[in-house]
Amino acid sequence: MQSDIANAVFYAAVFLGIVYTSRILEKRWPIADVPYGEFRDDWLAVIVSLGLSSMLAPIAAISAGKIASYTGLGWIKLPTDGYWWYVSLAIIVVAFDLYKYAYHRLQHAIPFLWAMHSFHHSANGVTFITGGRHFWLERVLSDAFLPIMAILFRIPPDMVIAVGFIFFMPDACAHLNVRIPLGRYVTWINNPQWHRIHHSVLPEHRDKNFAACFPLLDILFGTAWVPKPDEYPATGLVPAERVDIINSVIWPIRHLRHYWHRESRNELG
Repeated sequence: MQSDIANAVFYAAVFLGIVYTSRILEKRWPIADVPYGEFRDDWLAVIVSLGLSSMLAPIAAISAGKIASYTGLGWIKLPTDGYWWYVSLAIIVVAFDLYKYAYHRLQHAIPFLWAMHSFHHSANGVTFITGGRHFWLERVLSDAFLPIMAILFRIPPDMVIAVGFIFFMPDACAHLNVRIPLGRYVTWINNPQWHRIHHSVLPEHRDKNFAACFPLLDILFGTAWVPKPDEYPATGLVPAERVDIINSVIWPIRHLRHYWHRESRNELG
């Protein structure tokens, strides 16, 4: 019990330290000025999302368990002895990045999924905290019905930790409001400038730069927009929207209604 409390305190301290460091960097070398109200909106959305998704996590786990009992787990057992551990790690990283890329594209292509994912894109000021600004049901559904990596691969715990660490910088930190000039290396790994194109309000940037870790996937699948050295567009939805407590809970209902209303008008001419 005491070890669990100690671990919880340790991880909370690490999280707060990362958040505090990100704020220092964002104030020192910002891409764009983000009003305090936008930053507060991000925190509000993250708190609601984590709270509701955590409450429903047991249901998601039961659903994932039922799927796993039917399909089985760990179809592919990769070697982990000696140097093979690093080869297997590379395979898992590439497979996980492909999964995240494919799912991300589906979130933009399927109206039901976009109705939820648009909540993430509604952030008018993208910051480190925006990385956690996802609609709560989005998390629950993906955990409940898409345990794909667990089904495909038997991944040892130490490799799970390593994969999480590898993805932290390019994936979680891609929303940092910090100018990190990478020049010709901007296509090597996901970064704030590359991902900012994905959040851009400009029509030419729509459905570009989906990659979570390696922009090479965008290049291979034709969704890459290589930003110019000083290309840092405004972000958010068009028209711009702000969130509140109610929107954080019922966001997709309103946006699905608007989508179907727009589609019906298009069909009528």
